[in-house]
Amino acid sequence: MDAPLAEAIAAYRLEQQARGVSPHTARAQEGDLRKLLDHAVRSQWAAWSVSPRTLRGFALELGERGLDPASQARILSTTRAFFGWLFETGRVKANPATGLRNPKQAKKLPAFLTEGESAALLELPPALDFPSARVRCLLELLYAAGLRVSELVGLDLQDVISDGRTLRVLGKGRKERLVPFHAKAAEELDAYLRFRSAFLAAKSLPPSPAIFLNQRGGRLTPTTVRTLLRKALEDAAVRARVSPHALRHSFATHLLNAGMDLRAIQELLGHASLSTTQRYTHLSLEELAKTYDKAHPRARK
Repeated sequence: MDAPLAEAIAAYRLEQQARGVSPHTARAQEGDLRKLLDHAVRSQWAAWSVSPRTLRGFALELGERGLDPASQARILSTTRAFFGWLFETGRVKANPATGLRNPKQAKKLPAFLTEGESAALLELPPALDFPSARVRCLLELLYAAGLRVSELVGLDLQDVISDGRTLRVLGKGRKERLVPFHAKAAEELDAYLRFRSAFLAAKSLPPSPAIFLNQRGGRLTPTTVRTLLRKALEDAAVRARVSPHALRHSFATHLLNAGMDLRAIQELLGHASLSTTQRYTHLSLEELAKTYDKAHPRARK
């Protein structure tokens, strides 16, 4: 079983790459399917005679190994997608993963900054050079447009629409969307681009299509963005265990709290499903409950 399964996994990986999945997703899928292959070898699966019961044995083993529910759910999700692809491409006659269920897990709400914390983070000293202008701009855009870090570092100069207040963003699955941003973020972007031009000229570096550059003139990486955010959080005395993605969550939560329609937020975030966006309603309800407890006379008692 290991040889044909390994070949199918390799073919699936190539197909996913052709679809434009991110390198991070591709690495995660490869690790998940490696666990599936290892289990198949240990359990001596026979050819393609994989039944739902066989896959339940795989799911059971994941739990016995002590993996947390979230990791188990991700691996099983990859397994379902893989066997779905095997069925769709005619490699198997039936899909044994149809009834494969994730383990129960506590719902974890996304971390986000309060409006006060967001304001404190963005109150940076005036930009005096390329690095300081860059950090001001990238933090402002992450919060102003609700971008994923991969989307931020993937932005090119041509992705700023001529009005200077809209970005053309390439999201998951290479799905394109247009995202507006406010005047303050536009000012930070204009200031950064001026420092960027001067930086390239001073260093005699060749032109680059990327908006956000590193010190060598290449495209900025997500890792560097996380490092810059960590430093900015420390300087602002804001919770240090917040990722760049928390600014995206903050963006959505604050818009929802201000009364924006959930479907409009879905469009801005680039979520394929409204159910993904609906988790922010839980955050708003939490804040509403806290406000209620502080305001209601009987609750104060």
